[in-house]
Amino acid sequence: MKAAELRQSILQAAMRGKLILQNPQDEPASELLKRIQKEKARLIREGKLKKEASLPPITEDEIPFDLPDGWVWCRLGNLGDVQSSKRVFVSEFVDDGIPFYRGTEVGALSTGKKIVPKYHITDEHYYDLINHTGKPIVGDLLMPSICPDGRIWLVDTDEPFYFKDGRVLWIHLVENHLNNRYIQQALKARLISDYKNIASGTTFAELKIFLLKEVAIPLPPLHEQNRIISKLDELLALCDELEIEEKKLDALEAHFTEYLPKAILQVAVQGKLVPQNSHDEPASELLKRIQQEKAQLAKEGKIKKEKPLPPISEEEIPYDLPEGWVWCRTADICSYIQRGKSPTYSDTKMYPVVSQKCVQWDGIDMSKARFIAPETMSKYEENRLLQTGDLLWNSTGQGTLGRIAIYDKQLNSYQCAVADSHVTILRPMHILPKYMYYWFAGPEVQGTIDEKATGSTKQTELATLTIMSHILPLPPLAEQLRIVSKVDELRTLCDELKAAYTATIPLDKIDNIIPFPSTKKEEETLLAARGDVGQLSNEAMQAIDDLFAEDEE
Repeated sequence: MKAAELRQSILQAAMRGKLILQNPQDEPASELLKRIQKEKARLIREGKLKKEASLPPITEDEIPFDLPDGWVWCRLGNLGDVQSSKRVFVSEFVDDGIPFYRGTEVGALSTGKKIVPKYHITDEHYYDLINHTGKPIVGDLLMPSICPDGRIWLVDTDEPFYFKDGRVLWIHLVENHLNNRYIQQALKARLISDYKNIASGTTFAELKIFLLKEVAIPLPPLHEQNRIISKLDELLALCDELEIEEKKLDALEAHFTEYLPKAILQVAVQGKLVPQNSHDEPASELLKRIQQEKAQLAKEGKIKKEKPLPPISEEEIPYDLPEGWVWCRTADICSYIQRGKSPTYSDTKMYPVVSQKCVQWDGIDMSKARFIAPETMSKYEENRLLQTGDLLWNSTGQGTLGRIAIYDKQLNSYQCAVADSHVTILRPMHILPKYMYYWFAGPEVQGTIDEKATGSTKQTELATLTIMSHILPLPPLAEQLRIVSKVDELRTLCDELKAAYTATIPLDKIDNIIPFPSTKKEEETLLAARGDVGQLSNEAMQAIDDLFAEDEE
């Protein structure tokens, strides 16, 4: 049951006397009603209320349910005065002054929303109007005349305002004899459950003053009214909390196929996707070998000797790693980290330049590449020529910053390619490029891109030193292989699931849904995803079963 439905169920239970226990010591509502009638008669004698025709008795046909002992059915008009306002014409509105509320504003106020009045009247006009009609006071009820959802405002302000005649109905209850909030909720419950029978109209159902006066209300003893409101406040607050969680769940469901791949990457780089193997060579040994090889290459002049980066501090580490893993910096495991160069472009299609447009989340798109002037290629060191396994990371620009992909020579039909100055090249050593990609493409890194970037809003950038200093959770090489294999498998299933989730289901297959779990059960399926079963592979169906297996235990 959704929060909105639960609210209505609680409200209906409250109005039937089923929310709290009755107290036989309470004065019966019949006696309360007698006192209200005496008070109304006094107010009429004193000219404070207009004398009106007696309301008809409530018939058996009007009573929707039985009431507990001590309760009575009464008409709303028996409890106070139901009226509207004096007409205000459009020509009488001014730009500023006393707020003038229509049904729209009153409905919004009933939900606690802050409003900006669209219309106003002058102070002089306002005081002239209330001299004839009076004005709503704190505790009065105002409601739109078209009100199937029970939007009733319990007036909570002394600030002056006026309201539209006919379209806003005003209920002034006899003071000191009723819990006005109870009457508000009781009327709301009646309107929600039986609005079509209460209202009238051929074009749209609207409440008229005489109809509202005749609405039958369940009236409990005054002390019980207070107890009901206290319990309603408690339970409806819980419904509000439930609704917040529902909205979170709805958002998660709406973006499920977007969030799931990110969640997979997150657990993968935390060592929670595949089991560890104690026989794997620890990542610390792998890191030592990489450092030794880098030192040798630097000695031979094949790579530049780097300035040592500071040790990783405790504050930088976002979570603990499994045994055999280590935290390291990107520079520790790459032989080359460098921005590309600003090229001199040419129409000669010989040497493509990989730009930010080429670096997409689904890979390198060489069709977007422009070409460098062939005569300038001699100015490029060999290290600047892109190699298979290089990670290309967009390092400037709003909207493209942080996007990363792996370069593969097989996708380039030309001799070689270079990167432009907006793309940083990362060349890993003895590390699976795809594992590095999954780390840098995952939420842990992408979620902090903006805070690590520098520069103005229009030209933010990831500095080369920032990239070199970025930390990375390094597993053993054998585990990297297992992680990449499992992530690839699950990402394929995510793609299938997304295709099924967004597919249009033919009318002749409307009952062909993906059950959760996917195996048929005798009992009623409680949860299902949208989509066509026929579009999922056997592996996807098995993955769904595995995913929900714990829920069945």
